[in-house]
Amino acid sequence: MLIPPLFTFQLDTSSGMPLYRQLRNHIKSAIDRGQLHPGDAIPSERELVETLNIARGTVRKAFQQLLEEGILIRNQGSGTFIAPHIRQSLPFLESFSEMATANGGTAQSEIVGYLRRASTLEERQILQIVDDKSEVVELTRLRKINGIAVSLQTALMPVFLLEKINELDESLYLYLEKKGAPVLRASQRFSAVAADSRLAHYLNISEHGPLLLVTRTGFSHHDKPVEYTQTWCLNDYYDFTIELHRKEQ
Repeated sequence: MLIPPLFTFQLDTSSGMPLYRQLRNHIKSAIDRGQLHPGDAIPSERELVETLNIARGTVRKAFQQLLEEGILIRNQGSGTFIAPHIRQSLPFLESFSEMATANGGTAQSEIVGYLRRASTLEERQILQIVDDKSEVVELTRLRKINGIAVSLQTALMPVFLLEKINELDESLYLYLEKKGAPVLRASQRFSAVAADSRLAHYLNISEHGPLLLVTRTGFSHHDKPVEYTQTWCLNDYYDFTIELHRKEQ
């Protein structure tokens, strides 16, 4: 790998700060400044040792801290990369694409399932469908940021909103807006779950590994439900923040 100019700096050996912390801080600062982005590859330990003229243990300790903080991810056989992060400040309603862009990444969605089928009683209640013979569309997508899978989502919608899968562009929310059914508000809940074999396969984790399940019902005009989604999120990549206030006495 050709070492990027970003990694040809000199560490200050006269500083009271340990060299591994200097290297760690340099990488974090580069991310904050927008010089490194989610999915960018980091030079290997050997390459940084040779370029910076430091001990391998120094690089390894810096990498280990960044891995533990979720700032770096390591893919066996392919290297070390800047980890994607999804930070959402509740109660703002954002699409996946909007959250990815706000955090310096590019959203990508891989369709892994599309099913048009009969609705269940529970689904008709959630989507406020009156006709018990109505069909629904079940759309499953692997959500990625800069090519790195961060979640798997299944979206359930009334069939009239998505009769043909080739009508869908990258963003479901933009598509619904074009259909005249924009998501204007949503109710959302969070729960901790363990990955089954299907989730483990798509998210490249061990079966029974921990995931965050985000369940959302999106409402359009006249408070009509237009989507019911379940999103299984890799915990390392998601950060939800909500501001709380005490009740007035």
